[in-house]
Amino acid sequence: MPAAAALLVASAFVLAGERVPFDGQARPQFTGRQIASVESDVRAGFARWAATPTGRRIIEHLNAKEYEVIVAEDRAEEGAGRAPQPGLATLVAAGDHAAHKTYVVIINPELRVPQGKNVFPSMQPATQADMMAAAWAGEMLHVEFYARGISLPHHARSDFQQEWRNVARELGYPDMRHEDDERAIRYAARY
Repeated sequence: MPAAAALLVASAFVLAGERVPFDGQARPQFTGRQIASVESDVRAGFARWAATPTGRRIIEHLNAKEYEVIVAEDRAEEGAGRAPQPGLATLVAAGDHAAHKTYVVIINPELRVPQGKNVFPSMQPATQADMMAAAWAGEMLHVEFYARGISLPHHARSDFQQEWRNVARELGYPDMRHEDDERAIRYAARY
C-alpha cells in the first residue's frame, strides 16, 4: 500500500469522536461531523500546524497503530491548550511498539488574541487561527516528548526549547516563547 493511502487510513488523531483523515501531503481532511462540531479556528490552526515541517514530522511519527491522540475543546481551560502527562505505564511503554499509547490534547477555542496587546503582529499570533496553530504546535510538542518517554517537567530542557523555537519560526512567530508554566502556554509579546 502506498504511503499516501496509509496516511488516510491510520490517523492517530481523534477529533469530535472521529479520526482525522489526512491526504498524501499530510493535510487534514475533516469529516462532516468535525466541521459541524469543532470551531473553525481550531481546525484552521490544526491544518496550519500540520503544514509545517515539524507538524508533518510529528504526524508521521504518531501515525502508527500504537498511538492515539484524543483532542477535546474546553473553553474553561486556562491557557490556549494543554497536553496532560499520561500515566507512568504509558511513558514507560514508549519504546514498546506493541503497546497502545493514548495521549490527550485540550484546546481552548475561547482564548483570544488580546486586543491591543500584540505589539509585534508580524512576529506573534495576530488572528484566532494563528493562536490555535500555536496552541496545536505547543501541545503536540508535549505529546511528542511523552511519546519518547520524556515526562514533565520538560520546558527547561534545551532540546524542548530548540524544538519549540523551530516550530514557532515555521509558523512565523520567531519571538513567541513557550513559557515555563506546565499548565498553560502564555502568549505575550516580549519587549
